[in-house]
Amino acid sequence: MRKFRFKNRPEAIPVRSRMLVPAALVCGLLWLVSVYSAGRDELQTVVLVPLGGAGVLATLVLLLLIQHQHTRLRRLAATDALTGLVNHRGFHERLAAELDRARESGRPLALVAIDLDNFKPINDTHGHPYGDRILRAVGAALADSVRSTDTAARIGGEEFALILPGAGGNASFAVAERAREKIAQIEVDGFDLTCSAGIAAFPKDAESTSSLCQLADSALYWAKRGGKGRTRRFDPEHSPATWTDTQREEIQRLLERDVPVVSVFQPVVNLASGRIVGYEALARFAGSGHRSPDVWFAQAHGCGLGAELEAAAIRAAREPVGRPPDTHLAINVSPSALSSRPVREALSGDLAGIVIEITEHEFVPDDDSLAAAVANLRERGARIAIDDAGAGHAGLKQLMRVRPDIVKLDRALISDIHDDPARVALVESFVRFARDVGATVCAEGIENLEELAMIADLDVAWGQGFRLARPAPPWAEISPEAAELCRAALAESFRTMPVERGALGSSDRRLVHLSAKLAGARSRSDLESALALIAAELGGEKICLSAWHAKNATVEMLAENGERSDETVFKVDEYPLTAHVLRDQEAVQVLAGDPDADPEEVRLLVRLGQASLLMIPVVCRGETLGLIEAYREEDRPWSRVEINRARVIANQFASVITTLHDDSGGNVVPLPRAKASAGRETRV
Repeated sequence: MRKFRFKNRPEAIPVRSRMLVPAALVCGLLWLVSVYSAGRDELQTVVLVPLGGAGVLATLVLLLLIQHQHTRLRRLAATDALTGLVNHRGFHERLAAELDRARESGRPLALVAIDLDNFKPINDTHGHPYGDRILRAVGAALADSVRSTDTAARIGGEEFALILPGAGGNASFAVAERAREKIAQIEVDGFDLTCSAGIAAFPKDAESTSSLCQLADSALYWAKRGGKGRTRRFDPEHSPATWTDTQREEIQRLLERDVPVVSVFQPVVNLASGRIVGYEALARFAGSGHRSPDVWFAQAHGCGLGAELEAAAIRAAREPVGRPPDTHLAINVSPSALSSRPVREALSGDLAGIVIEITEHEFVPDDDSLAAAVANLRERGARIAIDDAGAGHAGLKQLMRVRPDIVKLDRALISDIHDDPARVALVESFVRFARDVGATVCAEGIENLEELAMIADLDVAWGQGFRLARPAPPWAEISPEAAELCRAALAESFRTMPVERGALGSSDRRLVHLSAKLAGARSRSDLESALALIAAELGGEKICLSAWHAKNATVEMLAENGERSDETVFKVDEYPLTAHVLRDQEAVQVLAGDPDADPEEVRLLVRLGQASLLMIPVVCRGETLGLIEAYREEDRPWSRVEINRARVIANQFASVITTLHDDSGGNVVPLPRAKASAGRETRV
């Protein structure tokens, strides 16, 4: 192999030439330092003095090494050493870069602020090394919750953030909830690890990095204030960071007025008697233009003056004298202000006759100070009401925890209730709950007589709304027309059975109407007119009503809906399960898919095109008089409610059978009770 040699020995090279390579390296190094110290991110074009092959190569290698080291240092400078997530500095760099891309592409961008709930007690109990281990686990959970294009960052001690390019409101909420679920799965000795999250989005909420961070933090604060362990999407009415110094000064000027708040009072009416039982105080602001009281209070809370404004409203509500005897005064208080000093002072003294209404939207379910405040109010004579029940997030859980004296139904449940069976069912559930715990139900927002009639018919005790009486200076009276409707409806319920309202009425009222229809039946045609009502009550498609003739051991069909059978009289000996029902007076069901069901009964069901059968004996004074059979096409067991309602109908049907037999000169002969049943059946 040929070897390349210098023609001259090294010592023969001039000293000036030998010094050129190290000098070039030093110059190159100094140049790189100057480039990076000036904040440049990319190497500039380098003009090298002709050095010969070795000098050029050495310079290029040095440049590459320095560039690699610089990239590594920048990456380390943007990484949180404990969790491996992006740190505070890197977070702001990434957010600015992603926001620029979002502006250029027109795509959305979401920012999620996350904070661990009650992390300090974990550190205090187990020590900081244990807390660091938990924080590392949280970092891993967040990294596992996002896409490769997203950014998970630790921006404080137990504060984290997620940058979600391309994510809108629903998608970002799903990511936040997924992250919270993963964090909740981390095992902590003696503690449940939870976190709260707040979301803000570009361009809907904000268009700059600082505004996005501010609004996400504001939504996070709202989540914390609302009970922790939840995610909140930015809402200007609940997020204090949106209010400016100018708006705070506006609230301060309002509070400095001689009369910052005035009260009007809306009557609360007993729907059974049409009499006023109380008044709800509603705040009004003079010169507020089109701004609603809710916006004023939201602005005050956002500026940190909510408790002061609520205290002013409470004083205005308690000021008028001459409230009619035996009526209460209802005052709205937000849970976040209930424990504050201004509100405590405004609610000082004896509170007999006062109702404190706590809105369900803002209730803090795990706040001990709020529970103590509620207990103190009760000790001084106040009653507690949950306002807007059925509209907030806590729902029945909150009702069960607080055990309110009064449950005020949100107006969204009342609107057009006379045309909406779903609203009827929801209101019925609240009425039953209140009855069981000894509370009173009050319906808000009654706007017309149809709503009033339906609400009264559902046993809602109290009501208020424009149709009863509008808010007015103290002390307004109820509309005479509305009062008369309440009294007339109650009087009518004493005189006659309730009028049927079709499928929109309550289930109890339908059953009462059906019982009245059966009680008045005098013929088979009367029975046939009741079949549709019976089918609706039992959830069946086909109903058969039969009489039992004990002398000749036959069953005579008196009425049936759907496809009629040519035969109306059947020998019981041919149907052992039917004989068992009549003899032992036990209800049974047959399901086509039940492997233990009587095969003959199943085959009969299939021939009839049905899949479920319920048989209920009709018994009077211990004697079997007949049978009710309910069929449906769905292979589904009959519920306890359906079975019990069938028994109620059977009791009423007994009088019909007796009437028909008496009119025809027949005699009702009891069937002897047997010790054992015939056939294989499912007892209920």
